[in-house]
Amino acid sequence: MVLAEGVEVDLGPLGRAWVSSLLGQGGQGYVYEVRRSTGEPLALKWYKPDSATAVQYDEMQRLVEIGSPHLRFLWPLSMARVAAMPSFGYVMQLRDPRYLELSYLLLNRDPDGHPLEVSFGAVFELCRQLAYSFLRLHARGLCYRDISFGNVFFNPTTGDVLICDNDNVGVDDGTGRVLGTPYFMAPEVVRDLTYRTLPSTDTDRHSLAVLMFYALFLGHPLEGARTDHGLRDAAWLMTHFGTDPVFCLHPDRADNRPSPIVRQYWDLYPPFLRDLFVQAFVDGLADPGARVTEGQWVKAMDRLRDSMLTCPTCRMTNFWSADTPTVRCWQDGTELRPDYLLAVGRRTLAVGPQTVLRADHLVTGIDQPTVLGVVEQHPERADRWGLRNASAYSWAVTFAEGQSFLLQPGRTMELVDGARIQVRDATVRVRRGGAAPMWVGAEEE
Repeated sequence: MVLAEGVEVDLGPLGRAWVSSLLGQGGQGYVYEVRRSTGEPLALKWYKPDSATAVQYDEMQRLVEIGSPHLRFLWPLSMARVAAMPSFGYVMQLRDPRYLELSYLLLNRDPDGHPLEVSFGAVFELCRQLAYSFLRLHARGLCYRDISFGNVFFNPTTGDVLICDNDNVGVDDGTGRVLGTPYFMAPEVVRDLTYRTLPSTDTDRHSLAVLMFYALFLGHPLEGARTDHGLRDAAWLMTHFGTDPVFCLHPDRADNRPSPIVRQYWDLYPPFLRDLFVQAFVDGLADPGARVTEGQWVKAMDRLRDSMLTCPTCRMTNFWSADTPTVRCWQDGTELRPDYLLAVGRRTLAVGPQTVLRADHLVTGIDQPTVLGVVEQHPERADRWGLRNASAYSWAVTFAEGQSFLLQPGRTMELVDGARIQVRDATVRVRRGGAAPMWVGAEEE
């Protein structure tokens, strides 16, 4: 049932295409590159005969009709048929080769074995995009059912995400044939040997939290000293991921502590992020309704990006918090404190070389936020900082003494204590980092 090069494929409303090459294969079928008469390349998933059932066809046709919840999903665009062949398939957009399977993030190597350099900012963007994409999916009344490494691809430079294998997706109505991937499945699915507990939005949220933990801490949230014992067989999987899972950083249980690298990252990140993972893997293991929502993850990733500080001596990334205005670098112990803070509504940004003012600082919940302003450090005076207007419109700036001016696009102003910058309908307030202004306590929603 392998399709030969040059075979014509009927794409229904998309017209015709011709097979150009085989890209890969899996348990269900083959993936080909095909080209339409316009020259546009697409990816064709062609099912093997035992997977090409009437039920599968109806489910895929339904996804085609529903349409993609977001461009990050490589969504089925149309069904595909080949004359005189009983099987079928569907076409989707091709995956950009710059995107790597998420497992390469843990390996810290690309497919050719070269080291990967993935910044904290890229990891946070990856997590934010994942959370927002699944938020859009769930808002459609759909669930993914198999969130795992193999289905998520990322751009190591930017953190941008693509979500593949969308024939796993189904309506969140308690039905479905896909249970998920071991280590990512929710415990209530793992332990139900009757197979009556099926994937849903709640189980997707568990799988998403596992993926987030892997990306941020480079380990599995339920693996540690306790899971190191015994043969990794079905009974081991049932115990540690189904009937008696224990979070490796459980606040009240120390019997499943993680590897040193997971612990190092745990200590590095600020308390608000650790609290979310405790919610996900302590409360959320027992109560699916208590799991962290996609919106909570989006806000957490925004807050992490806002709190990044770069150590001036070793250049390592650290995290500032209003609760602990001064932090010590985890690498060399240097005492760190941002020279300036920018407050926008209930958001607070620690000023550093990586700081940017984005559209989501002005209006919450924006996806793929536009950069509006860029923080720049003085080349000779490390304690002096400027903010460059990277938007297409002027900003009204007022200093504490009452002077005011318009900052034109492309121009830079020096940050000074007490300055107020009007960016469209939002006010950005500048304060010295060592101060304790009244708005610090109301940092985030």
